[in-house]
Amino acid sequence: MSDFYPISPLVGITNTSYAAQAGVLNEKWAVRVVRGKKIIAEKPIPSLEIDNMVGVAYGHIRVEGLSRHAVAQMAGRLMQFARRYQTSGVCPNFEVPDLVYDDGTPAVSASVATGEDSGVALPAGESSEDFPDMRLGEVPPLLRVVGEDAWKASAEAHAIMIAEASAYGASLPSGHLEAIFGRIADEFIRRWSDPTDPYAAVRGFGSLIQSCAAESQLPKTGTDRATVETQNCDVLRICREIDPKLSRVPAAYPCALHEIIAKKLSELTGLKISVNTSSTGCIVSFEI
Repeated sequence: MSDFYPISPLVGITNTSYAAQAGVLNEKWAVRVVRGKKIIAEKPIPSLEIDNMVGVAYGHIRVEGLSRHAVAQMAGRLMQFARRYQTSGVCPNFEVPDLVYDDGTPAVSASVATGEDSGVALPAGESSEDFPDMRLGEVPPLLRVVGEDAWKASAEAHAIMIAEASAYGASLPSGHLEAIFGRIADEFIRRWSDPTDPYAAVRGFGSLIQSCAAESQLPKTGTDRATVETQNCDVLRICREIDPKLSRVPAAYPCALHEIIAKKLSELTGLKISVNTSSTGCIVSFEI
């Protein structure tokens, strides 16, 4: 057994017998490459970056015509688990009991197999609370937030909620991500609903979309159609700032949440509600 501590499950590479795990090795982030049940390599990486993971895996896999995209997809999945461990400092037992090294030595120790605490710390120089020193000697005066400043705070909260919930949900078993955002969508609709006003939920959704960007408008349409258009979406921009390498937030988010809400509202109201997204904003249409 080596000192490699896995912080992710084995993630396979499409159309190959290879898989990999993210881990910690000698207080450094590391990648384990596996073929079948045999451990091919366990290598530390200089920093927790998706390119470093791809480099280790790609360098130890012997498959003719191996798709680098397939390796990158695998590495992206490992990054989701690694970031989750980096944030919390704890993770489930991801050891695979029947993995072995070239000499037949099992990879799992007795203590890990029985679920005992490994005591493995985050790599030196990184913290699960990577914040600057904010200690204060006095309470600062708080500023009244109104107008555009209040809208900016709302857009930021909207983006952070979507980015972190989707990143966390993607690290869970299949189906959890959809369940998380299904519940969020249900609660939005529940809050907007008013038994005395049948239009309230649709108007609430229209307001939510407008709050995503300072540049939003309601173009004039016919009596059977209404449209909300946003440009330079701040929610989308903030999500990209949170995850600039697109390694944590799953594809389609944050817009996927609004598509889920639109689908549920369509079923409840009988309206045809569509969300057409672009790289900078969206157009949401309401039609009879």
